[in-house]
Amino acid sequence: MIKIRFILFTLLKIFHKKMLSHKLTTLSLLLLLFFLTQYLPLKMKVNKNNIPKNKRLLMKKFHEINIQSRIQTEKGTGCEMPKTNPFAKEIMKFIPPTPKITCAMKDWVTCIGSQCYVVNDILENMPNVECHYSDIMYVNDDEYFVEVPVILKGKERYTLRYSDHVKIYCTMDNRFPFSIWSPKWYGIKTGFREIGINVPPGREDSPNILVVAFDSVSHNQFLRRMPLAYNFLTKKLNATVLNSYNIVGDGTNAALFPILTGKTELELPDTRKGTSNNVKVNPSDFLFFKLREDGYHTAYFEDLPKIGTFQLRYNGFKYQPADHYLRAFFIEAYKMAPDCIYCIGATPKYDLMLNLTHQFAMAEGKRFGFTFISDITHDGDYLKTAEDEMVHLLKSFDDGGLLENTMLIVMADHGSRYERLRMTYQGKIEERLPFMAIVLPERFKRNRPSAEKSLRANTNVLTTPFDIHTTILDIVGLQHFRNDYKVHGSDLPRSMSLLEPIPASRSCAEADVMAHWCACLNWENVSRSDPAYNRAAYALATFINGLIAGNTKCIQRMLTSIEWVMHQSLPRPALEYANNGATVKSAVETYQVKIVMSPGSAVFEATMTFVRRLHRFLITEDDISRVSAYGDEPSCIMDTHPHLLKFCYCKYFHI
Repeated sequence: MIKIRFILFTLLKIFHKKMLSHKLTTLSLLLLLFFLTQYLPLKMKVNKNNIPKNKRLLMKKFHEINIQSRIQTEKGTGCEMPKTNPFAKEIMKFIPPTPKITCAMKDWVTCIGSQCYVVNDILENMPNVECHYSDIMYVNDDEYFVEVPVILKGKERYTLRYSDHVKIYCTMDNRFPFSIWSPKWYGIKTGFREIGINVPPGREDSPNILVVAFDSVSHNQFLRRMPLAYNFLTKKLNATVLNSYNIVGDGTNAALFPILTGKTELELPDTRKGTSNNVKVNPSDFLFFKLREDGYHTAYFEDLPKIGTFQLRYNGFKYQPADHYLRAFFIEAYKMAPDCIYCIGATPKYDLMLNLTHQFAMAEGKRFGFTFISDITHDGDYLKTAEDEMVHLLKSFDDGGLLENTMLIVMADHGSRYERLRMTYQGKIEERLPFMAIVLPERFKRNRPSAEKSLRANTNVLTTPFDIHTTILDIVGLQHFRNDYKVHGSDLPRSMSLLEPIPASRSCAEADVMAHWCACLNWENVSRSDPAYNRAAYALATFINGLIAGNTKCIQRMLTSIEWVMHQSLPRPALEYANNGATVKSAVETYQVKIVMSPGSAVFEATMTFVRRLHRFLITEDDISRVSAYGDEPSCIMDTHPHLLKFCYCKYFHI
């Protein structure tokens, strides 16, 4: 073991030195890649999922080596996205009509700002109503408590001082408050307690930043489901829509980590569940913390705590990441009404989120708010139900003059990952191209007219979540926090401001986008008679079973069908560059595979590298997509091994 570790760190040292001097050939890189990811873990005789420190090191080096090997052929080749029709007949059959979400309850109490009070129509019928207000006090992402109640009567108002959230019980007859005959109401409300913020001298007028994000909404899906909102954004607010905005990894975390920290998960401390160190996510790495230090009021609103971005696979935040944070509120709301999927009392969750966004945005002081709406799009397509409220929100921003000094971003993390549309080729492309629209502040445009020109020019250039992070820092004047990391061999930084020109020649490799997630690479179908067809599929199936082999709660899967195998086709100039003008076979080749495995008819797509000299495929779990919903299949490891959710089928679930 000591010898192997010595070899590992010696190789990594050589790799780092050579990579800096750009002396490693593609084949040398991939041979090292094979040793690090395939041979070494076997020799260490441990499940790599239980050695988080070593695993993360290997995964990080895998990523770096893989990207550098592609830089040599992709550098400067640009990124031309496939042309897709959002309204094609074969696509629209997957887009069913959406019923409007309605909530049947009647709320007795409302909260506006820091004031909570009984609504007028209740007071008219029950002037002596008595309400018990109990603050919901956040401790950390896993813990909160409910304070002892404060009792108020009639028109008396409750002021939010210590928490934004309050649990309420009201009764008409205060003589017999718990009588089954007395009208009563239980509810939970949220508002905004007043918070004092110190603004550094000279930083009073920096622009506000407001982000409204939806889960699982592609560029095309936003056009299909929110045409009125799209038209208002582009025609009334003059928003710039990024047509080539490409994800950089799997799921929400791969979008929000780069936007909010400027880094990938692997570049931050290991905070995954099931690791030995049990480290929590540090809010000081996030924009919320940096902007609050600059005098901004901050808000982070997310509506599905069970699958929270930083809680499902991670240990949650060390402390509250923003001034206003809804996690404890939604956990308590679910406890109070577990069967109420889309509503909080009389209000749809999405409407509550948009209303809170409006209240926060229109308040005094500098503001940075990030609203992430999941409940209507994560497990189904109900985006259309929110269109009227979304248009109303945008109109209120316009009418209220908010956009004079506020940058508005309307976006999504990625396209649909599990809907029926995702099973199509266009669905695969749409997953990688989420919606992204940006409205610049009017004052900023007057002071820096070149910024809007550059933003418009970048509409069809490859852009990523890393660029959004740098753009936010640019517009608020905090460029010193930007991450200037460059992919080895690239002349461009990974993260570029959209307010400056981005070269049209920028490729996925230069933007640090792995081949699996790059929407603009060209692929050719591999014939079923080609030996690589079956070899690639069985290599993927074997790798997936290897990932779950060390977990006794998961059963091994079987390959039941091969949907397709594709081979990356490089442009002619890249081939000539790679082979010095000769037309010889490349030492390494990239394949994509789609297979179905039992039990559960699990559908997987993966990108893998074939090393000709080794006659082996190199695969990493980060380059595997599960495109069929797994539901409760992996429930036995949900809390202990969430990184295996897309692979595991629990033994007791199979019985």
